[in-house]
Amino acid sequence: MGSLQSIEALISVVPVPELGPDVYTNDKPLTSQEGKRFVFGGSLVGQAVSAATSTVPPGFRLYSSQSSFLKAANATEKVTYRVERTADGRVYTTRTVHAMQGTVCVYVAVVSFQNVDTPVGKVLEYGTPMPDLGGRGPEDIEVDNVQKFQASIVDPSVPLLQLGAEERAFDFRPLGMEMSSQPSQFRIRTFVRAPPLSTRDPFVHLAALAYLSDEFSFGPALAANPRAVGKGMRNVAMGASLTHNVSFHNPLAMVDEWMLIERKTSWGAEGRVLVYQRLWNLKSGQLVLSGTQEAVVRLKDTKL
Repeated sequence: MGSLQSIEALISVVPVPELGPDVYTNDKPLTSQEGKRFVFGGSLVGQAVSAATSTVPPGFRLYSSQSSFLKAANATEKVTYRVERTADGRVYTTRTVHAMQGTVCVYVAVVSFQNVDTPVGKVLEYGTPMPDLGGRGPEDIEVDNVQKFQASIVDPSVPLLQLGAEERAFDFRPLGMEMSSQPSQFRIRTFVRAPPLSTRDPFVHLAALAYLSDEFSFGPALAANPRAVGKGMRNVAMGASLTHNVSFHNPLAMVDEWMLIERKTSWGAEGRVLVYQRLWNLKSGQLVLSGTQEAVVRLKDTKL
């Protein structure tokens, strides 16, 4: 067993029996940054998955998390996760998780599981193949390239949530962007993995994947519109996640193995943008996660 990695602490929850059954709270502080007010959405996504998985019978594996961010969570306060056992079936089980601060619900998730011990008979099997990378791998990219990459496209003054080093718990190696005059044709690809986790528990790895799925999540919608967002994205007045939906295609996926993320945007209007993402295991080429996120983005009246 290896040492506990920061991502394991960031997704960890503990039961709060004095508040009732199936009630959990964050095990560690929600931020390590002094004076930071808001909570990174990936923490809520990952911790809600951790809370939900604590209530399912043996043999069930996570396959879906569908969620909405309702209010900005305060990083200085604990979050309480109240798990509702919405459905318990022989094959499928569903949990609804309400993330509360006091009497305010800041986030809600519907988390679904399938019993892998129950035969399903003859099924369809297919998946989108991993893009051809031309032989390039993560070892071809510098370790600190993500910091350089982010600094090159996002000005520090932009009011987007910036994660601290401890909260950025993954090794990101940006592969590059495919620019286009049409935002919907934009693509960004990145190699990513966590440091070796202390456990092979698949629930921990999938909760970590859930956390990962929210990092830089609606960034492609901004990067795909360089003229509108301005140099360094300084024309962005605000940005925040609204909905976040993830499908887990491999219940035994390991987050500390190299993966490839591809993200794109298909639509933006009425103050909202929609982003798609897919993750493949780099060694096997297997699609392990698909997801969408809708976010609110506001631009300043005067472009800089």
